[in-house]
Amino acid sequence: MASPEHLALRTKSSAITTTTVPGSTMVTFTEKKPPFHATNLGELAAGALRHGMTWTIFRPEEGVFLAEGNGHTLRLQLPPSYTFEYSPQPDIDSAISNSLYVQSPLVDKLFFGILPGDPELKLPDYRIGTSSDVYHTMYTFDPTGTATKKIRDNRHPSLAPKCLFGFSDIIPLACAMLRGFDPQNTIARLPIPAEYTVGLLTHQEGFVIFRHRLDDFIAAPQYTSSPVLPVPHMIDQVREMYHAMMREFPEWEDEVLANKQINNRSPKFLARTLENWTTCTDYFKGIHETTGPTFYRDLMASHLKNAVNWWHQAWHRMRAGKERDNYGLRDYIAEGMHLYWDYLELVVEDMESKGWLAVPREKLREAWVVMIFRGFCWWRCHWMMEGDGMCEAPPRLPSEYYMRPADIPDAEGGFVVVPAGEEADA
Repeated sequence: MASPEHLALRTKSSAITTTTVPGSTMVTFTEKKPPFHATNLGELAAGALRHGMTWTIFRPEEGVFLAEGNGHTLRLQLPPSYTFEYSPQPDIDSAISNSLYVQSPLVDKLFFGILPGDPELKLPDYRIGTSSDVYHTMYTFDPTGTATKKIRDNRHPSLAPKCLFGFSDIIPLACAMLRGFDPQNTIARLPIPAEYTVGLLTHQEGFVIFRHRLDDFIAAPQYTSSPVLPVPHMIDQVREMYHAMMREFPEWEDEVLANKQINNRSPKFLARTLENWTTCTDYFKGIHETTGPTFYRDLMASHLKNAVNWWHQAWHRMRAGKERDNYGLRDYIAEGMHLYWDYLELVVEDMESKGWLAVPREKLREAWVVMIFRGFCWWRCHWMMEGDGMCEAPPRLPSEYYMRPADIPDAEGGFVVVPAGEEADA
């Protein structure tokens, strides 16, 4: 039991305050900007996770909860005993600053396996925390079920049971810019919303092969003679932005170097990456103004339904001796990005099948290039994992508990959560 009347945990970005009064325990989670109010079980759970704790026991049906990690322990027992135990780490050393997460209600959704869609591009939230969530979400993109079956086949126990090859692109392509737009705020770490989060848009191989294939694409006669695209083409601007990042920032393409910079990334690097991401987002907002608000969502879906095939096909090509130049990098991943470019015409055909016949094919190709580059920018502004270790990450909390009301009894039951600053009124 927490015997002191007042306990507090302070970190560089947030605080937990608990106040014990006769008959009840008030728990308040507050953040410097903006205030964060714990008003239900989901917010209480997310508040603990923000401080680097993991819910090792989370059984709402029994009222039993235990969160541990980052030097802290939080134990809750709801009816019938209503106990609250909290053992904070008194001093947060700067050496563990990388344990801090980006602070935002949108980020909290990731703890529950919910990917917050970018409202700028009219995207909804997507549930990806469990295998069934992934299959359901993929089915909404491809009602034929073909892409969902490919994900299931890839996850066979004898192959890669934890992986979501291709599907994991949904994270950088659909997600909002969760870290915010202040480059001086270098916190980049995010919770892991799915069993597998990396992909060709995180790996160095994806970056390098994309660059070479983009250069080749722009140099091709059929592109340089295109009368449809404006001058200068947006695809040319993407190439310029990409090469500028590569020349100035080694962490742009170097995945290992980027992953070493978790919450201490260069403000200059972040500023430039955010600027590029915004340029790409504005490009799609402009398309939406002239064609309708579903263009980006359809383009992303067309990409994902093809992207799920890369892993199997890359290994098949390698076994057949048909792999292409990997520039000294991991061969099967490099081949995967080559396949993404091979899929481009399939993406175009799929978009046309959805009714985008009025959009010239050259414009559809350009839009795909911009979307992939935008995904690269998103990843370099965030961090979720190191290498492939995310498969061993702690499981997400059940998505049904996100913002679920009335999970915590009111004062009559002995346990109440109140908004920040209202403890004195209790």
